[in-house]
Amino acid sequence: MKNFVLTIITLCLTQVLSAQTTAAGYMKKAPGVPADICKSKGGIQDAFEGSVKELSSVIHEDAQNRSEETEKYMKGNEEQMKSNMMKNSGMSDEDIKRLQNGEEMTDAEVQAMANKMMQQQTNISLDEAKNLSNKSEAEKEAWAQGYTAEQMAAAQANPGQNQGVNQTNMMLYELVSEQSTLRSKVSEMENQLRQQYKALDQEAEVAKAALENSLKPLYTELNSINDGEGSTQADVDHAERVIKQIHEKQDAFCLKFTPRMLEFIAQSKESYTKALPDYDRLEEIQFQVTAAQTGTALMTTGKGMYSIQAVEQYLGYLMEAYRYKLYRTE
Repeated sequence: MKNFVLTIITLCLTQVLSAQTTAAGYMKKAPGVPADICKSKGGIQDAFEGSVKELSSVIHEDAQNRSEETEKYMKGNEEQMKSNMMKNSGMSDEDIKRLQNGEEMTDAEVQAMANKMMQQQTNISLDEAKNLSNKSEAEKEAWAQGYTAEQMAAAQANPGQNQGVNQTNMMLYELVSEQSTLRSKVSEMENQLRQQYKALDQEAEVAKAALENSLKPLYTELNSINDGEGSTQADVDHAERVIKQIHEKQDAFCLKFTPRMLEFIAQSKESYTKALPDYDRLEEIQFQVTAAQTGTALMTTGKGMYSIQAVEQYLGYLMEAYRYKLYRTE
């Protein structure tokens, strides 16, 4: 009985240790920002920044491993993907054999084959596709809406004709449309955060330049104090008073901008946390599109890479918590 219990425990531990950490799990592991940054000791700052760097390194390595798993899957199924894509392209068995054997083809033959593939996959000619590329975005959108309506009407009028192809094309259209919407949503969120960070840091840099200018007389005074041979206690006291004045000005700068940086970091954490399902869905759509286009099984390896990279982006902002503390306190 004892051995049975130990076996169960071992199995459970193995499953836990072998499971990949989710983006939400990594987000929970992100260290909290230390209290009173402007007065915190150097050791606390080192520990905080070390923890952020360590977690970021772990996530980066994890993302690379997941990317390699996906690449390995793609390479392992490359021949099957090529074969399925050629079969679904509308090419004849003779054309497929010619391509596989590396036979040379005339420009006219290549053009005819490409046109046949376009007709099979999208029900439009190669010339129509070329003309479409020259249209404006508004014209392309109008064309896409008309094309979709035309395909749906054709499917309703002839439910049995090209049913598999039409269903696949409609599924791909819906997936790509959802993908485009989600990508725009995520990109807008990321861009807003970048712009907010940029605006804050630009304001801080202007204030820092003014601060450094105001500190020049104090640095000049500090450098004039004798701190070598023949220095007195009065010299030491004088230097301490000047350093205190410098630190007071630097603390004022820190107290003005650090709370705003911490507010931004909190906002970025909230934004990325809310967006994690969107990152996962974007990745899932990409896998589904690849599976539909190549006729292969849906990938189950390497998942979660998009969302853990989003957490890594957040950690980049978290690393800036001490950005406006201008001197080290021991």
